[in-house]
Amino acid sequence: MGYLQVFTNAIVVALMAMYVYENQRRTGDVLARLDRIEKELGIDIFSESKERKKIHMIYDLIEDMQKLMSTRAGKEELNKVQNQQKADIRKLVEIEDYQIAGTRKLADIENQQIKNNDKGVTYIRWGKTQCDGLNTETIYSGQVGGGHYTHSGASVNYICLPNHPDVAQPLKSHDYYGYLYGSEYEVYDFNKPQGIRSGIAQHDVACAACLAKGKISSIMIPGRKTCYNGWTKEYEGILMAGYHSHAAASEFACVDRDTEAMAGGSNNENGKLFYPVKTVCGSLKCPPYAADTEVLCVVCSK
Repeated sequence: MGYLQVFTNAIVVALMAMYVYENQRRTGDVLARLDRIEKELGIDIFSESKERKKIHMIYDLIEDMQKLMSTRAGKEELNKVQNQQKADIRKLVEIEDYQIAGTRKLADIENQQIKNNDKGVTYIRWGKTQCDGLNTETIYSGQVGGGHYTHSGASVNYICLPNHPDVAQPLKSHDYYGYLYGSEYEVYDFNKPQGIRSGIAQHDVACAACLAKGKISSIMIPGRKTCYNGWTKEYEGILMAGYHSHAAASEFACVDRDTEAMAGGSNNENGKLFYPVKTVCGSLKCPPYAADTEVLCVVCSK
């Protein structure tokens, strides 16, 4: 039985009960008054009329309904309807509570999505001062640093140093330290990959720390300038590293093809160096690669 039908039945029963007790009195009064008039006038006003028959039928129906309501079966039926109504009301309350809980859950999910949009995955954009990927934030701009190319024990990795460091304390003057230098492009007209701007040799290398919002993973893919399906391109560039015969080891970095340098940093002071990378066939399978070519690269997020 549906909720609407239950409520309708309950209302009908209540109205019937009111009708029984209220209209019985009124109908009885009407019939008594008619009987008095007939006796006074000595005539039978409604003896053959349909109206009088209808009134008697209604009165009889009301009496039958009253008898039914006063019987045990009638009371049990009324109790059933009332109990069903109470159960349905409880069910409706449960449904309302469930809807309220669902609404709150949806609000929590929306709030979490808003929070997740402020979270993401970080990466370094080598050779640029800003991050301009889709829905990407620049955490800070800086300059690239690392170990000196002539030091055999120098650090391997490039690091992106912010342009606004906190104040640090001086160290004592002796040689028991690792050293941190700036970095320079070693890109000239004779080794410049296609698309890299001219005139950047000896210039200090810029970098930016980036936040790709709403993402959970990032990857640098060498040998490609496009991302695989399902990944978003943050930037593309040219693979660079240290010089192959220098004492210090280095790592590969994907330098933005639209390279930028630090303002005022064009003196030949060396430090950690960036050279374009060239392919050498042999253990590197050619094809699919080709000998003596630049190596493309792309940074992707997902």
